[in-house]
Amino acid sequence: MGETLLKVLPVMLGFVGGFLLRRFRVAEPRDGDFLFRLVFYVCVPALMFASLSTVQITAALAVFPLSSALFTLVGFVLALLTARRLHWDPTRSAVLMCGCMIANSGFELPFIQALYGAEGVVRIAAFDAMNTALTFSFAYLVAVRGNPNRRRGGGAMIGRLARSPALWAIALGLAVNLIAVPVPAPIHDSLAVFGAATGFIIPLAVGILFQPSGGQVGKAAVMVGVRLAAGLLVAVGLVLAFDLQGLDRTIMLLLGIAPIGFSTVTFASLEKLGEKLAVTALSLSLSLSLVLSMVVTVI
Repeated sequence: MGETLLKVLPVMLGFVGGFLLRRFRVAEPRDGDFLFRLVFYVCVPALMFASLSTVQITAALAVFPLSSALFTLVGFVLALLTARRLHWDPTRSAVLMCGCMIANSGFELPFIQALYGAEGVVRIAAFDAMNTALTFSFAYLVAVRGNPNRRRGGGAMIGRLARSPALWAIALGLAVNLIAVPVPAPIHDSLAVFGAATGFIIPLAVGILFQPSGGQVGKAAVMVGVRLAAGLLVAVGLVLAFDLQGLDRTIMLLLGIAPIGFSTVTFASLEKLGEKLAVTALSLSLSLSLVLSMVVTVI
């Protein structure tokens, strides 16, 4: 347990550090916005290419990319129904849907790595191959459509998606993987360094922007509840349907209780959505998922 906590410590310290920088007026909200843009245009593409160019997915691991697709679909449907029932405006609805569609597998990675080592990491890689593609296509599409300043018609939206660095990184990484072209070690290692910074820069940016308010906590709690309901519905359903046992069952349950994805806040910042709502929901979700992950890990 102590080793697991040490592995997630940089994330928590990043958030606390960002919060303190904002609290003592060393950083401003615009600094958090810049960090999110840095992640979106530099760190995330580097991480995606470095990961997807080397990942190996076998038939036995197919349940994990399948689960990613189901997490996205079920989360989208439940969030859409919730937004309509509660009469949320388009921008907040977009934040809700993005938050419920994106599973934060990176948050669960330290738990899985501590429990199962390389075997667990391979399963996360299989999950992320689909999760990454859906996050920066379907989920980002939802965010773009929620942008209050977007032009009417699909041309501008399609053009913005086509210019997404992450999408290009995913396509190149998968192409390199499929044709089995080895990436030179200096290039791969350099990209991995940029990609590794994602895990600290995003929590730091979240901490800088963190300003929970009474008007946002209620809506944030709704987001967290819908995300958890969708995740558990899919995870438990797959465990029962495929009779998953051992590490497969535990990893699937951990993915089901994973918090809202960091990309939700990134998209909210980029597309001028309810950024404070996204940050507050992410903060609440991280706290809840940390407790639930410890419980699943121990059990």
